Amino acid sequence: MAVKVIYIAGVPASGKSSLMKLVRDNLFADSKEFKHGLCRGIESCDGKFKMLGVFDGSLFEGTDKLGMTVINDALQYIGALQAAGSKTVVFVEGDRLFNIRFLSKTHALLLVIDANEAVLKWRHIERGDTQTETFLKSRRSKVENFIARYKVRRIWNNTPKDQERILSYILKTAREYVD
Repeated sequence: MAVKVIYIAGVPASGKSSLMKLVRDNLFADSKEFKHGLCRGIESCDGKFKMLGVFDGSLFEGTDKLGMTVINDALQYIGALQAAGSKTVVFVEGDRLFNIRFLSKTHALLLVIDANEAVLKWRHIERGDTQTETFLKSRRSKVENFIARYKVRRIWNNTPKDQERILSYILKTAREYVD
């Protein structure tokens, strides 16, 4: 496989966007935007790394800014990268493409991150979230159901040390794949 997809999923405030910002800081210092139908993102100057989403500095950036029907264009984009044959890592984060169709067709390495309830509550307050309890409960249910159905391991992200450990794993995995 020429393309490795690394997918970060989890409940709101688990640290998905923060991790992806750190990945961008480490691998996308010089990047350019790309567009493939509804699929948008950035790629590193050497073309080895891609990240799906819109990165405009807003609170909810990344795949949250892509259209609800982006899946077909995202799969076509990854298929085109696969056909090109060059080793590439594609990073995806968030809820927009967090479904079995996307994950299985891309053979994604799925990392489901989570934090304990006290940490999540503090993070929601700290960033001034306006997400409703109903929405938050629906995202929790989706993650829990996915973990149970597909036997996915949860990765805890409660502390800066946890975040460092997860980031280190992501960067090591990505760099080893393209080297």
